[in-house]
Amino acid sequence: MKGRRPLINPIRLMSSTWKVRISLALNFFVFAILLNTVGIVIARVIESYGVDDAVAASLEAFKDLSIAAASFFLASYIPRFGYRRSMLAGLLAVTLASMLVALVSGFWVTPVLYMTIGVSFALMKGAVYSTIGLITKNQQEHTSLMNILEGAFQVGALTGPLFFSLALSLHFSWNQTYWLIASVSALAFLLLLTTPLDESEVAAHPEQAGIVEMFKLLRLPMVWVFVLCAWLYVMIEQSFGTWLPTFHERIFGLAPAIAAGLLSVYAGSIAFSRFLMGYLSKRLPWLPTQLTLLGGAFVLTLTVLLVTANHTPGDVETWNRIPVLALVFSVMGFFIGPIYPTIVSIVLGKLEKPRHASMTGLIIIFSALGGTTGSFIVGFISRSFSTHDAFFYPLIPMTLLGLLLFPYKRLADRVAFPETEA
Repeated sequence: MKGRRPLINPIRLMSSTWKVRISLALNFFVFAILLNTVGIVIARVIESYGVDDAVAASLEAFKDLSIAAASFFLASYIPRFGYRRSMLAGLLAVTLASMLVALVSGFWVTPVLYMTIGVSFALMKGAVYSTIGLITKNQQEHTSLMNILEGAFQVGALTGPLFFSLALSLHFSWNQTYWLIASVSALAFLLLLTTPLDESEVAAHPEQAGIVEMFKLLRLPMVWVFVLCAWLYVMIEQSFGTWLPTFHERIFGLAPAIAAGLLSVYAGSIAFSRFLMGYLSKRLPWLPTQLTLLGGAFVLTLTVLLVTANHTPGDVETWNRIPVLALVFSVMGFFIGPIYPTIVSIVLGKLEKPRHASMTGLIIIFSALGGTTGSFIVGFISRSFSTHDAFFYPLIPMTLLGLLLFPYKRLADRVAFPETEA
């Protein structure tokens, strides 16, 4: 009987690991729905509750500021709370908040919802990123799972608007959509509740958690280079994500509904490339792959801008009249999608597991700064010159990011990936 136990344990461990992976993907899926439908909710609360545009737009601030504050004050303490407990708390909080929105009419419930979402997401992202290190054996597996989970997040970003579209097409009130969202969140909660997660490796080092530990990470040259890489990447992604519909409307003459639809193509291409890289990252060296993708993004952007330099906008009201170049430009996400999860995986994979939550706090903070900076600069150039001129700007962070990846790899290679028995 003793000789048979080693054969059983790996099977159970493998089954448990896959259940954790599915749970993490579902958790990210839920929060992507909640985070990426704020624009829809803003429009609906203006119509339903009669609040003015500025008050409704404050929902974005409730979401972003609560994420930033929670990332700074709470994310680095997640190892002390426990990864599984932190995720369960986040899922329970957003489930209850979603039910509140579905049950109670009034504008005041929406700021409560987005503050809850923001704090819960900071806990969730910190716990998910940290858990990846516990259930992967090497850097390739870590990078693969990171890409898959970020791909699941993008799928959630695409699914959220479909939930609202379904509810409205069935003549339900927009806030009744939150019954569906609460159900998915509750399902994610129950799955995680029945999923074991061994956190003993992290629990043994509580001294490596906290705000002070987060700042200590900035002593490491690898972390500083990563912070710059993450800042530049999110700047690129948000520049396109925020302003691509405007570019399509003003340069190609697309109707607003079609331009908005092509934004889903952009998000979908990011998801597809991340899932694909989740498979290929175990077989391809990361630096040449990321440089090739970044080069593809650079060439595609420059080509579109040069070809449309003297382009006269048409009047595109139907999908079958979309210019091929507009459609091609919308798949830009395919080239940049895998870069963020890959560089995040590298830095997390090189740090001790108890420090992953502190590093995730820095990731969230600097990613938020990059997204805000990119959107602002493109908007400023667009207002001062033209939208066409503004899209030359992302070529600068693309170039800088490509150059920084070389020292990033050199610094990361000096640190061995901490092996695990997962």
